[in-house]
Amino acid sequence: MRRPDDLLTGPIRKTRAEIDLGTVVRNLHSVQSRVGDHVGILAVVKADAYGHGAIPVARALERAGVLGLAVSLAEEGIELRRAAIGGLIVVMGGAYDVAHREILSHGLVPVVSDLHDLHAFARAARSLGTRARIHVKIDTGMSRLGLRPAQVAAFLAAAAVTSDVEIVGVCTHLASAESDPAFTRQQLARFDAARRAFPPGIMVHAANSAATTELPASHYDAVRPGILLYRDAMRFVTAVSAVRDVVAGDPVSYGGLWRAPGPRRIATLPVGYADGYPRRLTGAGEVLVRGRRCPVVGAVCMDMTMIDVTEVPGVAVGDEAVLLGAQGQERISARELADRAGLIEYEITCGVSKRVPRFYFP
Repeated sequence: MRRPDDLLTGPIRKTRAEIDLGTVVRNLHSVQSRVGDHVGILAVVKADAYGHGAIPVARALERAGVLGLAVSLAEEGIELRRAAIGGLIVVMGGAYDVAHREILSHGLVPVVSDLHDLHAFARAARSLGTRARIHVKIDTGMSRLGLRPAQVAAFLAAAAVTSDVEIVGVCTHLASAESDPAFTRQQLARFDAARRAFPPGIMVHAANSAATTELPASHYDAVRPGILLYRDAMRFVTAVSAVRDVVAGDPVSYGGLWRAPGPRRIATLPVGYADGYPRRLTGAGEVLVRGRRCPVVGAVCMDMTMIDVTEVPGVAVGDEAVLLGAQGQERISARELADRAGLIEYEITCGVSKRVPRFYFP
């Protein structure tokens, strides 16, 4: 695994994302403790494990004994298989195009939402001399993917006449578990009514992160936590690349959006929105230097960000600057950044770009 000391022979600038796999595993254990040993965990590792690195995260979760993994795209599941990740991998996204045969040949379990994909997976299974193991999605109010409850009977009738497909799971997606418990209860009631038509003994799952924490009735056989697994697992850090003094009226960054109200000390950081530090943090963000919060001043640039370090004595080139994560007694969380930028937590970690190298700690 790469560690920050590898920077001497790796990237020249010190901008990096540090991923604590131990925190991911502890988060997994916390979720398991919350839902109980009788409920499995389908850990969501889509979108490169929310920016944390799907392959290292999947390996850590696999070692920790997770029930299975959930991805959105066929490509994401195939990437994990090529990295020798075994066990259950469920493909949730439903956009299979012509990848039905490829999905089955890699031992992935697709979530199916319509008759077209049911028949396509049956043909693919026949050509491979196997059976397609599928989960079926019910649309209970997300209005995105899934069978409407009124379509379930026809779907099950079509599935019953082919021996090439085996239904091994049924699921739904909760649209407002974090904000609208009444609507979520309606979704669960619709789901409970629809799933009664399915054969007994198959896996039933519905809960995302919010429902996992707030709605025990949604736990069923398995839960699908995403952001819960990644809380406080990433530090997004860089180092001061320049320090300069400005006087009253001096503009900083593009457009002169910020002008010094008096003598100020400004540090330049070699990180910007191309690295995933949102431009929306212009005039709103804070960065940790020497354990102190320093405000972002002026527009966040593509490759650089300026901060006011006047109140932090002795700041010098090379000092560590933390954009996300802890330094000393202070911490900037993904939720804080999201709130300041008018985004959601997922956008913060998913947004850390590929040009930012990841370093992993066990």
